[in-house]
Amino acid sequence: IEPELGFGLNLSITTTAQHMKALGYSTHAIGKWHLGFCNIAYTPTQRGFDTFFGYYLGAEDYYTHRRSGSVPGIEGEDVSINGLDFHHDNGSSYSNVLTQNQTYSTYVFAEEAVRIIADHDAGVPLYLYLPYQAVHGPLEAPQRFLDMYKNIENKDRRIFSAMVSALDEAIGNITKVLQSRGLWENTLLVFTTDNGGPVTVGANNWPLRGSKATVWEGGTRGSAFIHGTMLNKTGYTYNGLMHAVDWYPTIVAAGGGQVTDPDMDGMNMWPSLANNLTSPRTTLVYNIDTSINIAAIRSGPWKFINGTPGHDSWYPPANASMDTEEYLSLYQNDFEVANKTTKWLFNLDDDPLEKTNLYETMPEQAAMMESQLKDYMKTYVPDLWHQHQPDPKCNPAHFHDAWSPGWC
Repeated sequence: IEPELGFGLNLSITTTAQHMKALGYSTHAIGKWHLGFCNIAYTPTQRGFDTFFGYYLGAEDYYTHRRSGSVPGIEGEDVSINGLDFHHDNGSSYSNVLTQNQTYSTYVFAEEAVRIIADHDAGVPLYLYLPYQAVHGPLEAPQRFLDMYKNIENKDRRIFSAMVSALDEAIGNITKVLQSRGLWENTLLVFTTDNGGPVTVGANNWPLRGSKATVWEGGTRGSAFIHGTMLNKTGYTYNGLMHAVDWYPTIVAAGGGQVTDPDMDGMNMWPSLANNLTSPRTTLVYNIDTSINIAAIRSGPWKFINGTPGHDSWYPPANASMDTEEYLSLYQNDFEVANKTTKWLFNLDDDPLEKTNLYETMPEQAAMMESQLKDYMKTYVPDLWHQHQPDPKCNPAHFHDAWSPGWC
């Protein structure tokens, strides 16, 4: 959600935090929200969290905690606006965080998590949602972590690596306080990504094809791990099919609850993950977006793409001898290639790197997948992004120089 757009997560949706709150958990969110803020009803403490410490938007500066945007001017020209996006919300109390300018956000978020855990009543269950800013752009890292990667000449990859190490240290500090408080043995830790990495800003998905914002496996296949004594089987890699929306009912189930919404897309994966059982999911939608002419689905091992999948290639790791501009040229030169073909069929069990398009050689399987995609299209809901225009009322200048609720 861009800063200037006046919408948020539909208020009729019950969030994970609201479910956990109903189960008796103390609920806290630290880090990135990005689910709407133009109206106070969209903000975290109105969506199930007792407290929130972080930022409402995305891609802000790691040190100044400010974010830019643009709105139409009097004559229709774009006018740049900028404001602080750092907030500490507690129940119905809202305040801007003014004391952390020039403090790296990974440090700040870890310190807040450590404080919450250290002060937590061990007799009450705790749900802590901690979507770090790292390692999202802009690429910024403290010097002591940059010094660890002097051997990497590619500037973006060097900074990205430093950001990962800073994040690793922060997570380590959180696990230490859980252990010191005697909470670790009863904690389920979930660590997950939300998409593949953007190869233009230091990330790499090799050997998978593609980048963030594409429907190739490199842009969509994420990695995750879970840790906890409540897992009946451990020390294994789970290869069952799982979609990001499955975390919603899965986390609630792990916490002792159940999501019964008949319109929910997610599936409860907790029994499968805890016991290494077959996944209940056999199909998933990668994306359907008519505004950019892309749709992709998976059924079993089969993947079907219709439209323009996005930037296309297998981007090798940015090694020490390849500078940033040379590496980016690989990305910029492939877009026309991806646009020449509009229908793709892959068997991901045999071809996880998406090397061989089977659309022409397996017409029956392709027709079956295309028919399945058309069925999904019947329930397609247009995205809210294209239904809203930038609203000048969002300007932080109206709210003491901070991105704030109260304009939609």
